[in-house]
Amino acid sequence: MVVALRAEAVAWNRLRGLASVFDEVADTPEGLEAFDRAAFDEILADTANDTVALWNHNPDFLLGRQASGTLTLRAIDDGLEFDLDLPNTSIGNDLRELARRGDLRGASIGYVPGKVRYDQGDAGSVTVNTSVARLRDVSPVTLPAYKGTNGTLALRAAEFGRIEPVRSQLILARARRLSTL
Repeated sequence: MVVALRAEAVAWNRLRGLASVFDEVADTPEGLEAFDRAAFDEILADTANDTVALWNHNPDFLLGRQASGTLTLRAIDDGLEFDLDLPNTSIGNDLRELARRGDLRGASIGYVPGKVRYDQGDAGSVTVNTSVARLRDVSPVTLPAYKGTNGTLALRAAEFGRIEPVRSQLILARARRLSTL
């Protein structure tokens, strides 16, 4: 699986990656869970939705939001992809540097669950999110819960002007349940 974290040579830096992976089971504090391929369809179709991008789910570190056009979300074959225009702030510059160095390898979502189904997997009962009632945030994170497969992390830094592949065990996404709106 490929996760692209890119800093573009334009006025603003861009960070792109998977915030949630479809059909991958993660062991979360709430138990085993996964996301169905259609889990984000309703949220993505809702033009009033205003998901924000935060660093490590911290509302003190706002990175962008859908309403301002600095965050875009879309479902692709592998999962929920985000594309973020990083702000020209200390945290935005720090994130660009962490991605360039290969330290930043994961993302996560803060969400309110919608409909679920229960499947039996090899490790036990799996809660499969078939819909998400509210997508509060998409966050680049230090320690995501969803572990991906080996792949390539690609970064395009403005100062290099080229893509540098870095082989690593990718940690793709972390899902965090939020019990309150």
